[in-house]
Amino acid sequence: MLHDLEDLPLDASLALRHARHRLRDEFAGAVGEESVDAVLRASWAHIDAGARIKHHVPLLAERFARGQLWALARMNGHHEGVPAVLFLDTHDGGRAKMAKGLLIDRMDGAVLAFSAGVDPELDVVPAVVDVMREVGVSLEQSFPKPYTDEMLAAADMVITFGDGEPVATSQGTPHEHWDAADPRGRDIDEVRAIRDQIAEQVDALAARLVSSPVAGA
Repeated sequence: MLHDLEDLPLDASLALRHARHRLRDEFAGAVGEESVDAVLRASWAHIDAGARIKHHVPLLAERFARGQLWALARMNGHHEGVPAVLFLDTHDGGRAKMAKGLLIDRMDGAVLAFSAGVDPELDVVPAVVDVMREVGVSLEQSFPKPYTDEMLAAADMVITFGDGEPVATSQGTPHEHWDAADPRGRDIDEVRAIRDQIAEQVDALAARLVSSPVAGA
């Protein structure tokens, strides 16, 4: 793990400083500055360890840190008055990403949706990016992320796919397991069919969230 900004090249050090300032401002009053710094450093180390293109590390690390800090803020009693839904998959490279993107699109800002994986891969399945682009949802800048206990504790609802099922959710947190095939290794038509199946499930979930929001919102 990185212990000091001087451990980094100059450009990376500057990027980390800017990210730290943005996150401190964004989570002021919800998460302490020391916690923000610690989460950002841990996120940077995690992303840097698996990154094949180092140029993308600053942006991806900040995004991953933001998700972690969101979870901490929710656990500290701060939220934006909207439900938080976590989609959990085996690799977070397909089904969970599609479900997250579709729910955000359907709810138009009235939900916090996140995705994570039990054993995340390095990239989102290319065919998934393609079929989501067809329905106006961009996943070009998305990347698989590992789940954390904080994410599970902060979520108002957890939706699992694949091997996400065995993960223990917080007591009382609504939990559903959605059946959908893994899109990895499938042709484009098969991935479209998976997308459409998940879209139907997301539409039903969105309708429920609008008519009866979960308790944490």
